[in-house]
Amino acid sequence: MNPTASKKLIVNVKHSRQLGFSLVEVLVAVLIVGVGILGVAGLQVVSLQQNRSALLRAEALQIGNDILDRMRANPLTDYAPVALDDAPPDATNCVTNACDRSAMAEYDIAQWKCSVNSNDDSDVPYEICTSFGIAGSLPGGAASISKSNGVHEVIVEWASDRAGKKSAITLRTRTDND
Repeated sequence: MNPTASKKLIVNVKHSRQLGFSLVEVLVAVLIVGVGILGVAGLQVVSLQQNRSALLRAEALQIGNDILDRMRANPLTDYAPVALDDAPPDATNCVTNACDRSAMAEYDIAQWKCSVNSNDDSDVPYEICTSFGIAGSLPGGAASISKSNGVHEVIVEWASDRAGKKSAITLRTRTDND
């Protein structure tokens, strides 16, 4: 046998042992990729939860500002007190009927309470909300208005998770009708 041929044979044997991946290397790679995918899926779930929370908070802010705007548009009428658990009042529809200031306040409060939550504790829609065609937009929503020393305080709360944990926003405005 030729001495160069034996060297080639040895080189080829060494080279063939280094080709391919071992089973351990493949399992480690799969484990790393799996952990990465689980991490990305976890981030996606947290992102969806935070987006829902932000959406509900923005909706609550819009609803709270809505009643404050209604109060500013009807400044000589007192809108307080309205308790969190109060049902929407039976009000005259001021779009189709002429209303005075107090009737307009009741109409505003009825529409506002319906936009927070249009169903009672038994999940039956309030008749007034159905007649106005308003569906509540906050899960487990409740809202209140109070007044102290010329400052109206509006609280809007909602169920922020499936367990029923409540979140709330509080808005305050000074009124000049005292």
